[in-house]
Amino acid sequence: MQLVDLNPSDPDVVNVFDDIDRLINSLYPVATAQSLELEELTLPNVYAIGLKTDEGIIACGAIVEKFDTQPYGEIRRLYVKPSHRGKGLSRRIMQILLHQAGEKKIPLIRLETGPKQTQSINLYENLGFKRCGSFGSYVDNPQSVFMELGLNQ
Repeated sequence: MQLVDLNPSDPDVVNVFDDIDRLINSLYPVATAQSLELEELTLPNVYAIGLKTDEGIIACGAIVEKFDTQPYGEIRRLYVKPSHRGKGLSRRIMQILLHQAGEKKIPLIRLETGPKQTQSINLYENLGFKRCGSFGSYVDNPQSVFMELGLNQ
């Protein structure tokens, strides 16, 4: 297993993004997700990583530096292929993303997930995230759960 930067021209990255989109669209038929798009992976405010094996990208995630009323990083596209779930890969990706946020001195990490993604919510709560109100261009809606974590600088 190798840690790689997500490259939008890599077919394995295209495939895993398609997997994520299919999952979200199956859980939330009227998806309100503001997905990180492939072409955004090359932007300077995006740090996107994946775990790659001979099967392709089996887990991935990204943090996007943003500014609302204060600077923050938003977790996007956290995903583990179903055949690799239960092995701690999402926690590993999150720890790498949070470490990167600390290195970049990002004081606050935020994310949006859905209420049907209870395992994800449990992971985030276990990492110290607390529920919060909508942020950025998101609006409150029953298909969204908003969470944040302050990082000690």
